[in-house]
Amino acid sequence: MELVVFDIGGTAIKHAVVTNKGVILEKGKDATSTEMESLFDAIVKIKKDYARKYTISGVAFSTPGLPNQKTGFIDGGSAIPYLHQIPFKQEAEARLNLDVSFENDANCAALAEMWLGGAQGMKDIIMVVCGSGIGGSIIKNGKIHRGANGYGGEFGYMVMNSKGETFSGTTSPVELAKRVSAARGEEVDAVRSFELARVGDHLATVEVERHYYYLGVGLYNLQLTYDPEVILIGGAISVRPDYIPNIYKKIDLLVEANPMISLKPTLKSCQFGNDANLIGAVAHFNEFFQSKSEIAG
Repeated sequence: MELVVFDIGGTAIKHAVVTNKGVILEKGKDATSTEMESLFDAIVKIKKDYARKYTISGVAFSTPGLPNQKTGFIDGGSAIPYLHQIPFKQEAEARLNLDVSFENDANCAALAEMWLGGAQGMKDIIMVVCGSGIGGSIIKNGKIHRGANGYGGEFGYMVMNSKGETFSGTTSPVELAKRVSAARGEEVDAVRSFELARVGDHLATVEVERHYYYLGVGLYNLQLTYDPEVILIGGAISVRPDYIPNIYKKIDLLVEANPMISLKPTLKSCQFGNDANLIGAVAHFNEFFQSKSEIAG
């Protein structure tokens, strides 16, 4: 079985043809549209283009926000406000004329790692995705833990200090880049910010150290709250070879300051990197339609 998979992000839509076994056959990327209608026009065109080469059996989406499996809406908020204005799942099914599944992007990344990646065989994990905000997912006993109100894993909204700044506001690479840009008086992206800090630029170093500090605090608190087997770190910035070692340096300081508990999280980068959401969306599609057929049968 071959699926068309879309990973809708704030700046880009990644798309691919992926088998139901998680093998990516072909992939691409386009800029995220600024309007709902143009987004669906692009999605339909991409699906038709792939269908000329492959036999497509369904479409799986990785989205921001909180995909509501009952109503079809994407609840919560994201960097793409129009996504939350219509029943997205029903609209996608009507336009694509195929079975459609949708799941939160961080949940997809966690599912990919549990299915085929660095968390195979584990039952209790946390995923933290560093991107335009901080996304999160909790896997409890091998299943996505959504919580009583559907907000399980929404770590980005955690309040991190007395100013009311959130985990996303203090820690996301996009916010880091904004602060470095403001300090330097020029436009600087996250990758450039880390490189400036690496070569000793003072202004960038201050903000990068702040990023690592709050990331360390957040991850340390998540470990003590849920005590997972592993915390997986996703997002493009996480592939930096010095990323996790620098987080550990901040966590070591917290452990030293709290000598009654020596517990430290086990941190791993996502094995699938930027493909994790695509592969995880397929894992969710498989699980969703298997469950649906079992109920019907």
